[in-house]
Amino acid sequence: MVTEYWKVDPVKPELDIIMQAAALIQDLQLVAFPTETVYGLGALASSSEAVAKIFVAKGRPTKNPLLVHVSKKEQVDSLVEEIPETASLLMDKFWPGPLSIILPSRKEVPATVRGGKKSVGLRMPAHPVARALIDHTGPVAAPSANLSGRPSPLTAEHVRADLDGKIAAVLDAGSTGIGLESTIIDLSQGKYQILRLGGLPLEELQQVLGDKVQITEKGRGELFRYQTGFRVIICQNEKELISQQEYWLIQGKKLAIVSSKPGYQHIINKSVSVYDLDLGQDSSNLYAILRDAEHHGIEILLFSPLPQNLTGISQALLERINKL
Repeated sequence: MVTEYWKVDPVKPELDIIMQAAALIQDLQLVAFPTETVYGLGALASSSEAVAKIFVAKGRPTKNPLLVHVSKKEQVDSLVEEIPETASLLMDKFWPGPLSIILPSRKEVPATVRGGKKSVGLRMPAHPVARALIDHTGPVAAPSANLSGRPSPLTAEHVRADLDGKIAAVLDAGSTGIGLESTIIDLSQGKYQILRLGGLPLEELQQVLGDKVQITEKGRGELFRYQTGFRVIICQNEKELISQQEYWLIQGKKLAIVSSKPGYQHIINKSVSVYDLDLGQDSSNLYAILRDAEHHGIEILLFSPLPQNLTGISQALLERINKL
């Protein structure tokens, strides 16, 4: 299969390009598209045949459910039996945006989308390209557009590295904004359970729901075990960072350092590459760092000491780093 790559304006997407991509999805093909979190891999949510292609392209276990992306709240009615008051409150507050909500599903939603469960995860992305596409296709099942187990893609080039020749097209609108997957909250079982920390800070959910929010072990990073071609070492202090550099350089390993602090006085050899880790409240470049390090043949990736007790999406970022 030849994968098409279409440049598209991230703010005012060209209608002709959107229509071409929508036609492919309606023809039961796969199209990667940008969201404000990461690039997603879209298939027509109402088609088991189309959705099955996602699992093949990604190498994803079929028991893993997929999120369904919508562009307007009215589309949710065809996916769930009812919208509980709490869910409606969260949709009104945080949609469009990086929050996915799990609710009891209508039986019409294909079992392949639900992973055999009785619930379905829903999200309304904020990215103009994603919204325009879904306006013309209806609900789209869309996990991240990467091979299963790989870091999520933040650019069309990341998608190309994993899925070129396996999908029909990619809508290239440049880099995504947040750089972390959406936060997932499960409201399908009477409890408010966070299954994944992500692009919507936990504090913002707590402001709306109070202390009723529970974080599961999955929410604390159990799902994030990335397959990379290098070893990751998280140093607890500057002394350990220096000693790790000394050891691996003697071993002849190609290493790089990921630092969240300005200044590089802890670098003992100018040949060692340094990545600046963005610990801002609104975005992350972690996945871009992981992919770039692998591209350049890094064998050992050393993280300098990480700050603790962070808030916002930095809390979710730390959970992912600690699982590398």
